[in-house]
Amino acid sequence: MNGLARRVAVVTGATGLIGAAIAERFGVEGAAVAVASRERPKAEAWIATRPTAEQSRYVPLELDVADAASIRTAFREMDKRGMTPSILIANALCREALATPFEQLTHETFQGLTRTDVAGHLICAREMAARMRPDEGGSIVFLSSIYAIAGADETIYPAGMASSSVQYASAKAAMLGVTRWLAAHWGQRAIRVNAVIAGGVRSPARQSDEFVRNYARKTMLGRIA
Repeated sequence: MNGLARRVAVVTGATGLIGAAIAERFGVEGAAVAVASRERPKAEAWIATRPTAEQSRYVPLELDVADAASIRTAFREMDKRGMTPSILIANALCREALATPFEQLTHETFQGLTRTDVAGHLICAREMAARMRPDEGGSIVFLSSIYAIAGADETIYPAGMASSSVQYASAKAAMLGVTRWLAAHWGQRAIRVNAVIAGGVRSPARQSDEFVRNYARKTMLGRIA
C-alpha cells in the first residue's frame, strides 16, 4: 500500500464503472487523485461516498474531454491547486456516441466517440506532459478494448441488445496507434505510454443475464470481468 505516495493522478470518466474502481485504487495507494467528470457534482458525490479519512486524497475536477477549452481549464485549475500530475488514466467514454446504429451513421455521429476517446485524451496527455519536468517521468494509460483487435461475435448478444458498435471498435483501435506513437515520442523523457485492452466487464444496468452467460462461455476463465 501507499506505493504511489506523493504522486498525482488524473482519471477521466472517474465516476463510471471502471473509472471509479481505478480512482479508488489510486487513493488506496496514496496518490492524490483528480476525479475528473463532465459534471463536477458527480465527482463531488462520488468522493462523498469514500470513507471520511480518505476523502482528502480526492479532488473533484470538471473536465469534458470532448472540449479542448474544458481540458485547458481543468489543467489550469490543477496548476492553481499546486497539483502537477505525472499519471493519466484515459478512461472516459462518450457513451451517447455509441447509440447510433451502423445503418444510420453519419460523419458527425461517427466522429463523436473519436473526438472524446482519441483526440480528447491525446490533448489531455499533451497538457500533462507539458507540465512535467524533463527528468521527472510519468505514466499514461489508455483504456482500449478487445474489440480493437477482434471482431464482435454478434451471436452472443440476445435479441433486443445491440452488439458493440463500429465506432467503438474504430476509436479503441485508434487509441492503440496513439499509444505507440506517444510511447516513441516521449520515451526519452521516461514517460511510459501503455494501453489496457480490456474485455467485457459486468454492468447489470446494461447487460442481461443471458448476455453474461453467453460472453462467459467464450472466455478462458468462464466468466466476465
